[in-house]
Amino acid sequence: IEAMLDKNVRQAAVMAVDKELLVKRLLRGYGQPIATLETPEYTAFDASIKVEHNPEKAKELLAASGYSPKKPVKFTIQTTKGFKPKDYEMIQAIVGMWRKVGIEANIEVYEIAKHYELRAADKLAPAAFYNWGNAIGDPTTSTGFAMYGPSPHSVWDSQDLIDMINPLWGEKDEAKRIAGWKAVDKYIAEQAYVLPLMQYAQPIVHSKKVNVVQHVSGALLPALMTPA
Repeated sequence: IEAMLDKNVRQAAVMAVDKELLVKRLLRGYGQPIATLETPEYTAFDASIKVEHNPEKAKELLAASGYSPKKPVKFTIQTTKGFKPKDYEMIQAIVGMWRKVGIEANIEVYEIAKHYELRAADKLAPAAFYNWGNAIGDPTTSTGFAMYGPSPHSVWDSQDLIDMINPLWGEKDEAKRIAGWKAVDKYIAEQAYVLPLMQYAQPIVHSKKVNVVQHVSGALLPALMTPA
């Protein structure tokens, strides 16, 4: 993961990606770009945390580390193909955006089971596409498990995050706990430890003869369907 130990490379990789374009072109608008591992419905979502799309600044950051489109930093990115909507195509597009600023990424396709196997052994590539769900919307089950080194769901083992997150597991003051997780999310965004892409949206196509109540997650709840 040598490339990802360079903050300039991480920040450039994040800044080079146009998430709005990915959602518009590949998902026909059915998605919500995000800047952290918290989506708008999650308890610790903080709309003030922004990550800019700035290819020119990405080039400057890479240049500071000795890289350019003619002398790119190179690493592998892993992804599934067909496991989630447009997963492979999304990575293809991201690799294209990276190439323009000085990042050359080789795409490796695997099955989701292989992802779990490699993650458990801390052997994922420097970059890997992954999706997650959070049925309770709590930061412990999004940012927490994904970014806390000792967690079996995390491969990022930096001590700074471990030290920030440790006190939050047992924090009894709810407001203080959520504020703590927001601070963690902001720090992760500043350090570019992860590249959050978007929250998928699930469109529901139905007959006019049926009344459909959509769940906040976008899921279809048949028990709430009634004749129109």
